[in-house]
Parts: sequence; structure tokens; C-alpha cells
Amino acid sequence: MSYKLHQLDFSIPSMQVFESIKNEDWSIFLNSNSKHYPDQRFDILSAKPKKKIIFSDDNTYLINGEQQPKKSELCPFELLKKIMSDYESNSNPEIPFSGGAIGYISYDYGNHLHNIKNKNKCFNHPLFAFGIYDWAIIYDYVQEKSFLLYHEKNSITENIINNYQEKLVHSLTPFQITSRCESNMNYDLYEMKLLKILEYIRAGDCYQVNLSQMFSVSYEGDEYELYKNLNKSFASPYSAYMNYPFGKILSFSPERFLSIKDNIVETKPIKGTRPRSDDPHVDKKNIEDLESSQKDKAENLMIVDLLRNDLGMNCKKGSVKVDKLFDIETFANVHHLVSTIHAEIDSESNIYNLIRDAFPGGSITGAPKLRAMQIIHELEPNNRSIYCGSIGYISFDEKTDFNISIRSMLSIDNNLYFWGGGGIVNDSDIRSEYNETISKVKPLLDTFSD
Repeated sequence: MSYKLHQLDFSIPSMQVFESIKNEDWSIFLNSNSKHYPDQRFDILSAKPKKKIIFSDDNTYLINGEQQPKKSELCPFELLKKIMSDYESNSNPEIPFSGGAIGYISYDYGNHLHNIKNKNKCFNHPLFAFGIYDWAIIYDYVQEKSFLLYHEKNSITENIINNYQEKLVHSLTPFQITSRCESNMNYDLYEMKLLKILEYIRAGDCYQVNLSQMFSVSYEGDEYELYKNLNKSFASPYSAYMNYPFGKILSFSPERFLSIKDNIVETKPIKGTRPRSDDPHVDKKNIEDLESSQKDKAENLMIVDLLRNDLGMNCKKGSVKVDKLFDIETFANVHHLVSTIHAEIDSESNIYNLIRDAFPGGSITGAPKLRAMQIIHELEPNNRSIYCGSIGYISFDEKTDFNISIRSMLSIDNNLYFWGGGGIVNDSDIRSEYNETISKVKPLLDTFSD
């Protein structure tokens, strides 16, 4: 299936352009924040998918256009693979997405995959949702151009082609909070749960467990206005805004889960965090402290080994390589310790098996993965939903990019939910671990305390 390209005005920011489609059905904005992260090249915007796949209440559903949902006997990944096989697209190295699947996998779908019963759902939200989009607006920050890519014209693409400039001026309803921001854990409860994790570690159940707390606040107004404002202080390379009828997702993720191109997969796990400081001397000291931390390096190495094993299930024997170990990467509000791993997908497998078997990312579970997930399920008061799941795309030509949706918010019925967490190991200090969960979401907490 060939696509057509229509050149657009690159001088108009993608964040402004998205306002013209943000209220359309299943509109999505994959935002690279290339201005802050020059190695991130593309933004992708789309809406109104031709087909939709969701997994909810232990069932897979397919929605064709405006039709009613139809139950499928296939699991979501099998159904996604089957639908995508109906499409072909010529591959172009300069185009990341030639049409295809865009959506999210919630952390709770990982529980389903590993036979861990999901519990106390505080909101009704599908565990898996992907749309099949046959058009997109793409911003290329290397070539400094933007264009509309489409296979077939629809009402939205017609408007973009014929009325592009006129459609870009919009007013957003001011966003404001209407309640106190609350956590599902106070310090004493967090301490009790962390001590239980240390008991499990010392008993030999696990080496590391990621423990998080969930925050919530009520609001009124336009969620996209909040997203735009937060992006000024929280800009991250794998950000996203997703507008679904069952809720909105605002993600400011610094972490790549899986990137796939020409059958080569890359993952970039994060383990190890220090806060940013406005004082250059303090900021430099925080970087040096992270660089020299044996504890953080040990945590990172555990997850690198876990991910090597996860990739190995569907990759060629001997192809899994660690490219970078313990790199320091700096983001809007924190410094992170980041490693990079790549491998070649085995000809007997495929990208859908790879994503499924590596999910959820080991950096946000702990090690070994299954036992860590069981302990998370036992100790965290609420299910995680989009937090620590993944957001991303699979192009018709099988180019793929997914984040790990940390620093992410879920909006349902005028309530916002967001999370902060960190990896607990044998020598974890309770106060510093608690403070790390706060530092990761500080821009959000600062916004809501205002």
C-alpha cells in the first residue's frame, strides 16, 4: 500500500498543530521534545483510526470504524499482528511511521500475561488499546520539515490539505485543580512496605523490587492546556498526549522501552536517579554522586541482565549486546543512569512476540521479574494502569518505538492520577528512596501545590 505526502509549514509548532485535531476520536500526539533532546528526530500526530483493538474485562475486542465492538478469540497481540499483516508499506529510512498501530499497553496487562490477578481497580480503563491509523502529520527535526502522510483521504486530511492555516487557532478552557493532591501512601505506610520488601530480599525471594506511590487530584478545564504547561518544565524525549473516550493520557517519559528497525531491537533501561538543582555546583555534585554510586550501578546491572534475558527469548543467539553501560543522561528534573542494549530478532520469531515477552519492562518491576511483580501486586494499594506500561507505535513497515510510561498521568472523570517510584535493593535507605519517588514527580507536585 503506497502512501502520499503533502508538505506542511514546519514553522508552525507541532504542539499548536495538535490543537486542531485533539478533540477528534482517539487523537494521539507522540512528542519527542527535539528542541531539548536533539537526538530525538520525529513527532507524530494522528486521529480517527480505521480500526481499534482493546483488551478489557479479560476480553479482546475489535472495532471497525463506527461499528459496535466485536469480541475476538485472539489475544490482543495476535489480533494486532493479524490486522497489520493485511497492510503493506514501502519503507523509507527518512519516515518513521508510514501508517500503522499507535496505542498503549498498561502495566496491568503485564499482570494478565503473568497470571497475576488484577485488583482494586480505581478506574475503568482498558488494559490495551491500539488504533490502526492510515494517516499522520510528521515533524522531522533533522530535515526541518513537516508533512502529512496519508493512504486515503478522510474529512480530517481534507481539512488539513485545504484549510491548514485557518484551523490552527484555538482557545483552551483554563485548567485548575479543585481538590488537595493526595497520595495512596503516607511516609509511615511507605516505610512499612519497603521494610517488607527488604524481608523478601533477605529471604532470597528477589534482588530488587520497584515500589511506587499513586497521587490523585481533582480538576476542571482542558487537560491539553495542562499538558502544554507541564511540558515547559517536564519536557522528555518520549512524551505523549492521547485522547480516548475512556480517559486521557499525559506522558512525560524519559525512558525508551523498545525501538525496532530493520529487525534490530534496542532498549535503554534506566536505574539510578539524582535530582536536578538550579545551583550548578550542587547539580554537578549530584551527577558525580550518581557516577560513583556502586549501589546504583549494581541496580542498573541487575536490570541490564534481566533485559538481556528478555530479549534473548526472541532474538538470535549471541546477538544480544550491551552498547553502553552506566551512561549519565540529564532530563528536565533529574539525572539518570542509563544503559543501552541491542539485539537481532530471530527469523523464527517476530516483533509482536518480542514486545509481549519483554513486557513489562524490567526496569520498573525488579528482578527476578515474576516474583518482583507478585510482590508489587501484594504491596501497592492500587493497580498501576498506564504507569510503567508502554506507549508507542508499530509502523506498517515494522519500524517500532515504545516508551516506558513513567512520569505519566491518567485523566478520568475529572480526576488525575500519577505515580512516582523507585527500585528497592538490600542496602536501600528508606528516607532517600521515599525522596526519590517525590523528586521524579516534583514538577507535577509543584504545579498542583500552586
